[in-house]
Amino acid sequence: MRNRCLLGAGVALAAAFGCAQANAQFGPYPPGAFYFGPEGGWSSLSSQNPTLTITNPAGQSTSVSTSTNSHSGFNAGARAGYMWGPWRFEEEYSYRNFSSGNVTRFAPGGLATSFNSSGSTHSNAAMTNVIYDFTLGWPITPHIGAGIGAVNINRSVSSTANVNIPPPVNTVVLNPTVSGNAWAFGYQAIAGIRYMINPALAIDADYRYLATPDVTLSNARNNRLVPAAGPCCLSASLKSRMQTNNFVASLTMMFGAPPPAAPPPAPPAPPPPPAQQVYLVFFDWDKYNITPEGTQILEAAAAHWKAGGAVQIQVTGYTDLSGSAGYNQRLSERRANAVATALGGMGIPPNDMVVSGRGMNDPRVPTPLGVREPQNRRVEIVFP
Repeated sequence: MRNRCLLGAGVALAAAFGCAQANAQFGPYPPGAFYFGPEGGWSSLSSQNPTLTITNPAGQSTSVSTSTNSHSGFNAGARAGYMWGPWRFEEEYSYRNFSSGNVTRFAPGGLATSFNSSGSTHSNAAMTNVIYDFTLGWPITPHIGAGIGAVNINRSVSSTANVNIPPPVNTVVLNPTVSGNAWAFGYQAIAGIRYMINPALAIDADYRYLATPDVTLSNARNNRLVPAAGPCCLSASLKSRMQTNNFVASLTMMFGAPPPAAPPPAPPAPPPPPAQQVYLVFFDWDKYNITPEGTQILEAAAAHWKAGGAVQIQVTGYTDLSGSAGYNQRLSERRANAVATALGGMGIPPNDMVVSGRGMNDPRVPTPLGVREPQNRRVEIVFP
């Protein structure tokens, strides 16, 4: 039944993303875009030394530092936010679940002579994150970030304790259970990478360190096992902090309404000086591989360079006005680098080329945002 539910959720998610691609309003409209997406992965609760306080019916109490070892768990959640250039501002909800066990020994003659326990921990976190994407012109983009918010910690510890009670009961064996939940301030550090599947869909792989200060759980229950010598009760509280290491994968879908009106077209670029010679290589939408027609243009440009002697040429990449500004900047750089590599193979040294990308700037044919104009998807090779 569980597998069927997971399969159904996966199909629904795929359908949602498929609809997003078919809907014309989805896509990162410059200069920013809203986004949302699910996340999930592996989580580990760091080993801790929580403080356990036990009080017997006579009012005697003792506080000791326990040693807790936790097993790896899982986390799942969702994020929604807004992209503004390289910055992301988002709200995140995440759920984490762990099981744990500990063994604590007390010195003989104290309130308790031994204490053994196991239990579980889960949490719900609501965080506000700020993330910065580094635009380096690579297919995979690194990012770092940080977040603050609120974390609800729910912990349950089931125990067996030998507890000293004043005569006539003396030492009894109890089953105290400390369980409860509390809210705490949370903070996290984020580092990861992003791959843009297309202008409207990205996949992220992150490491996230989420932690809280100390929090106290004091809702205690217990049942005395032996001996059966009248009523007995035990109160207990547990004080500890939460420190987790998380590896999370997430899908991000960007969307937004098209701008109400296109900005006025940029003035046409001034014509090059008469002495300049310009060769144009055009590209398919969202591609940077060189077509056979483009190869013929490059061969003519290489022959021009060889006939005119050693001169420095400019190789500049451009895109049309569809997609986000950051994505188009990286795409224009890839186009320029592809052309420079091909010219290098035809005999032009790298030192004689100035290679750059201009993204959506200086369109050859001015258009509104979102228009896929073939004349704007180009690399210009300019001779002095």
